[in-house]
Amino acid sequence: MALTRRSFIRWVISAGAAMACPVPGWARGSGQTPGGRPKTRLDSEANEICHQSRDGLAMPVPAPSLSCDILIVGGGPSGLAAADELKDQDFLLLEKEPYLGGNSYTESWQGLNYSTGAAWDSSSDPSFAALVKRWNFDWKPIKGEDSVCYDGVWIRDFWNGRADNPAFDKLPYPKAVKDSFRQFLRDIEKIDTEKQMESLDARPFSDFLEGYSPQLQAFWDCFGPSNWGATSRHTSAYLGLQAAKDWFRTQRYTWEGGIGVASQIVWRGLPEKAKKRALTGATVYRLARQKGRVWATFMHEGKPRTVEARAAVVAAPKYIARRLVDRLPADQAAAMSAMRYAPYMVYNLCFDRMVYNRSYDNWVVGARNFTDFIPADWVTHGDGGDPARKQVITVYAPRPEQERPELLDDELVLHAAEQAVSELVSLFPDWERQLSEVRIFRRGHPLPMSVPGYATRLQPLASRDLPPIYFGHSDSAGEVSDFFYAALNGISAARKTLKHL
Repeated sequence: MALTRRSFIRWVISAGAAMACPVPGWARGSGQTPGGRPKTRLDSEANEICHQSRDGLAMPVPAPSLSCDILIVGGGPSGLAAADELKDQDFLLLEKEPYLGGNSYTESWQGLNYSTGAAWDSSSDPSFAALVKRWNFDWKPIKGEDSVCYDGVWIRDFWNGRADNPAFDKLPYPKAVKDSFRQFLRDIEKIDTEKQMESLDARPFSDFLEGYSPQLQAFWDCFGPSNWGATSRHTSAYLGLQAAKDWFRTQRYTWEGGIGVASQIVWRGLPEKAKKRALTGATVYRLARQKGRVWATFMHEGKPRTVEARAAVVAAPKYIARRLVDRLPADQAAAMSAMRYAPYMVYNLCFDRMVYNRSYDNWVVGARNFTDFIPADWVTHGDGGDPARKQVITVYAPRPEQERPELLDDELVLHAAEQAVSELVSLFPDWERQLSEVRIFRRGHPLPMSVPGYATRLQPLASRDLPPIYFGHSDSAGEVSDFFYAALNGISAARKTLKHL
């Protein structure tokens, strides 16, 4: 369905982030240009220096003018957790963007918080629960299971990991298809994923979907790209089977605004003296081991500088780390190079009144331009609340790897967003009438793909200690990119630096 109110909707393209902890950064101009055409704001990630380093351009390496005991490279959840662990130490945190929080942060529209990345998490693992207690998270439980749309039919509480789920009876397909869903769950219940971790991680999840109805694989080819960047053919069976069996049996939690609120809480909890040790807008482009120390060269305010540290936490993704660290062992560099990252766009649709309150996460199987959408205020209002309230709907649109270059083209990005909104309007025609603004957030490499071999082969080798350099980030350990895995990996690396000292 074409958008009949296209010229009355404000479209905003963002390419880095607009939140610098602790202050949200959407406090910028709004409105439309003369003639009713929407005013568009174009932001870009701070990637110029990174791309120059990637392309092999010779970069200046001045002598050290700064020193510290411990350097932290990257200010996402992993770097923030490392800073929290080292809050009483002599550290320096360098982050290339003008904000902290990485891919887990929150923005707002007219006082309503929404997510631009990570949506929810679970504290079922004891180590995760310990972090919830450590940082005193005041998050809320997500009520109900996800909804799914198959061929125009919406089914609430669709997947709970149980073969006797009555929701399968509502599938708009013959009994054989419904029975196939149930048989799949009965069959995988027998698999001990932890005991068979190594063998399962070596195989694609699609192997375990063969022989069942194609509608089953279609669901996971929708669910996987949104959650871990990959369809079933490119997903580790170790992760895919865990998700099918267990993910929906554990309580999920979030805030209005998503897991970006967790980044804000960690930042706010740091003492003021520790906050002063975080430098944003500082792009590291070289890490060299020099006589038992680390020399980190970075660009800040247009000038190259070098800091000498006794040890370093690299809380950046491996596709960046492999270009920063000088003299990486060949096998470690190869493992880092083999890691894959999915490009991703998130569209936040801002409505003048509430338009949807059926379920928390909503999957449209077979959609061409997005995978799922979430009412940002679900944990606050659930299926109730004032129907006249304003509302933000967060739409997730992971893209295939080959489309990554298109995210650099503003016109293509805007077109992709329009296509996604049009597809949603075809499902919910009343949405267009209430739609005021669309905020587009694009990321080139945000989501590590949980491909076969990721957890047991690539991560251990890519994250191997390289004293005095120690690796954090969510791609260092953990079968899926996750706030808690990122934090635990940052804390682990920070503790290693303390032992090194």
